[in-house]
Amino acid sequence: MFQRMQELVRLNDSLVRDYSSRDGHKKDESAPNCSSSNASEEFEDNDVEKEGATESAQMQIHRLQMITVQQAQELKTLRQIQRDAMADGQVRHPATSHWDNQRVDDEEDQGVLQVGSDGEDTDNVVGRQNNEMQSAGNRHDNQLRKLPLTSLHAQLKGKDLQLQRLQQIIAKLESRFEKLIDRKRFMEQNFQRTARTQQAHLKKYLAYIRQQTAEKKALERQLRELKQYVDVLEKKIVDSSRHRC
Repeated sequence: MFQRMQELVRLNDSLVRDYSSRDGHKKDESAPNCSSSNASEEFEDNDVEKEGATESAQMQIHRLQMITVQQAQELKTLRQIQRDAMADGQVRHPATSHWDNQRVDDEEDQGVLQVGSDGEDTDNVVGRQNNEMQSAGNRHDNQLRKLPLTSLHAQLKGKDLQLQRLQQIIAKLESRFEKLIDRKRFMEQNFQRTARTQQAHLKKYLAYIRQQTAEKKALERQLRELKQYVDVLEKKIVDSSRHRC
């Protein structure tokens, strides 16, 4: 697109220089040959030719300016499409781009034909520049058509890589989660085993405590009986000692 715009600008400059040089030559040729009636006829012919050449040059310049503006608008549209494609991965081609390009090519062909009618040299230059512009435009259009697809392919490849990384992260998290579940299950089993062992020990301790309590009560009862027996013996001893006295 930039190459086509540069070619259009160079074509515009060459046309302006060509018509300016022709006007200068015609003025130089008409100045020394001024004589009565022939001079007036030559001036009239030169005026007509200059007016026609000026109008043709102005029309050609205006047409080239319109083409340049149109190419700039298409470039802006293509940049917007490229930004949209980079943003959301979707390529939206404008429906009027093909017809606009066809219309621009038709205008360029008409402009080349009109310029070619003014002279053989200008026709050769314009034809060569037109061929260069068309080849450059075709190459650039091909690049523009390939660019969104390449960008989309790169985005898809990036998404695939990101998806693979996420899948790897998910696999690692699942593995860690399974390990945590196994560890939790193992800890629960150990806790249950420990709880059962502690309950068994607690039952043994309670049984031992009850046994010790029963033995204590039996010993206390025996102690009371012994005290009573001792009291009875002491009383008998005291009574027997009194009778002897």
